[in-house]
Amino acid sequence: MGMISSAFDRPSRTAAIIGSEDEALTVAGTIAGIFADGDAAQTAQARLDLLSRSGLFGISVPTEHGGIDVSNTVLADVCAVAAAQSATLADILAAHFVALEHLRSYGTDGHRSVVFSATLAGARLCRAAARRNGQDADALPLAASGLAWRLSGEALCTPCTRHADWLIVPGRSESGRTVGVLLATRIEGLHYVANSCEPVDRSVPSAEHVLFKDVAVDADAVLHPPAETAVPQSLELLLEAARQLGAGRQAFERLLRADHGDLLETGLLSARLAAAQAMMAEAGRTIDAAQIGLADQHRTNAFLASTAALAVAHEAANHARKAIDRSPSPVAVSPFLATVLQESGRLRRQGHPHPPEQEG
Repeated sequence: MGMISSAFDRPSRTAAIIGSEDEALTVAGTIAGIFADGDAAQTAQARLDLLSRSGLFGISVPTEHGGIDVSNTVLADVCAVAAAQSATLADILAAHFVALEHLRSYGTDGHRSVVFSATLAGARLCRAAARRNGQDADALPLAASGLAWRLSGEALCTPCTRHADWLIVPGRSESGRTVGVLLATRIEGLHYVANSCEPVDRSVPSAEHVLFKDVAVDADAVLHPPAETAVPQSLELLLEAARQLGAGRQAFERLLRADHGDLLETGLLSARLAAAQAMMAEAGRTIDAAQIGLADQHRTNAFLASTAALAVAHEAANHARKAIDRSPSPVAVSPFLATVLQESGRLRRQGHPHPPEQEG
């Protein structure tokens, strides 16, 4: 398994062991605060090293490989907590968790043994989105080369891929089948276009532009996903919903701090975010069931629930952003619901801590 073992040609890491779901959420909040901190003296590499040592990368590793295998609802909560402070951190975590699910679903025993063990020690996985002529593409072409293949093209990858350990790239064989390619991030043929992964604005994820120039791909580096809807796709939708929810919460927090907007608007936004949270939790449970269920209906249910959660979270986040811009959509509700929402808004504002007044 040369393509996999080559990722270990670098200093080994030692990561903390997170022992519970509550601890995972606490650690996520702490790391998110560090990523959101405007300390210019702290480099991207320093923040990423701290993230690796935190133990967050290992929380979804299955129990049979030494992890605690947190529920998918908790994975979504972790990403939402991150997104409320740092969109870049949320992107890094979501890509890592989805990549691990690809290995869990499609990988060989060798893939899982090597990668899961390294992940518990702080290793990170990234994902690539293929590009062709400046436009999004489904996959990069795989050209046969004896018993192996060669991969060429370009992709936009998870922020700071150059500092990660593995990268999953969508590839298309000459027969037209789409596969996943698991590559170490520091192998011959991978070229990182930018001089640094340090974003200009830490609140905005900065995708890593990577060129693939005749990269050698061995047979043991290829993942073969099924043609039908599968668990990693649903998890990707769920974690995107979580990032939308986190962004919506961040905007809502700004609204409360600014203390503008009427009580009806505040109550309605609070209800929309709570509805998104509830649908996200339900989608997480359906993915849990799909990971152990054998029936196709389990995977279909997971996809439908995750899609619904994403739609509701996206709408809630948009409404929160519009409220911050002082351009909320007109609220048309029944008098009874308006009364309930106004009371909800009053309670939310009443319970929100205001900063102490500055002394003259």
